[in-house]
Amino acid sequence: MAFFMVTFTYPPSKAEEVGQAFVSKEAPELPDFVNRIQIFVVLDKELKAYSIYEVEDAKSHEGFVAITKRFTGYFNVEGSRFKIEPLLTVDEALPLIGLG
Repeated sequence: MAFFMVTFTYPPSKAEEVGQAFVSKEAPELPDFVNRIQIFVVLDKELKAYSIYEVEDAKSHEGFVAITKRFTGYFNVEGSRFKIEPLLTVDEALPLIGLG
């Protein structure tokens, strides 16, 4: 499985607008092969949400594109931004440093 983490930040004054976009029927749906594992929210100077997604390996590129499209629904929320990062498990990462 492939994993992706989305870090999404926005001003606290835009929380209601972000919530509206999250539940909007206009927001692109994620395909069945993309599984949202969890969303964590951190309260800081800005609100920050970490979303973890799991995608079948064979469809990892399609999953990355689908997650990106989902977050375009927030483009009209002033001050919001997101970053998508592919994640490695420890077992996948250790060989990269010669320990696996």
